[in-house]
Amino acid sequence: MHTRKTRKNNTKNQMRRAIAVLLVAGSVFAAPAFAGESHFIKIVSHRPFSGTVRALKEAAARNNMKVMARVNQSKVLAMTGHGLQGEAFLIGNPVMGKKAFSVNLAAGAVLPARMYVWTQGAHTYVGYFEPSSLLTQISPGLRMMGGILDKKFATVARQATE
Repeated sequence: MHTRKTRKNNTKNQMRRAIAVLLVAGSVFAAPAFAGESHFIKIVSHRPFSGTVRALKEAAARNNMKVMARVNQSKVLAMTGHGLQGEAFLIGNPVMGKKAFSVNLAAGAVLPARMYVWTQGAHTYVGYFEPSSLLTQISPGLRMMGGILDKKFATVARQATE
């Protein structure tokens, strides 16, 4: 039979594990950004959170990009009692990815690239690190592809927030 203290300790341990998972996941996504100079783009949306998320997925598809993964940070952080509204998306293009990997396999540390939608105060935002600023840290040979991805990400972000 579990005592109240045992259940409380189990709950604390579950929260600690959830926080540890978030920290590890965050470091995997964020690590390339701190390797050198990176350019973070933040755009305020004219849509509510759910409309921005929907528009971002549609804009990615219209621009020959694929949402390859989605991290619902709201749901995960709710386990810790944090009331965040945010979702991260890994977005890429398999054909471009194949070309990037042929230049340098370390491109997988950046690609697919991450876009984040979050609400802060009364506003919803879309933010991302410019792929070129991350890819060129891996290899100067990825500069041109990074520039192409910068334009695609700018278009997706603009379409998601208009």
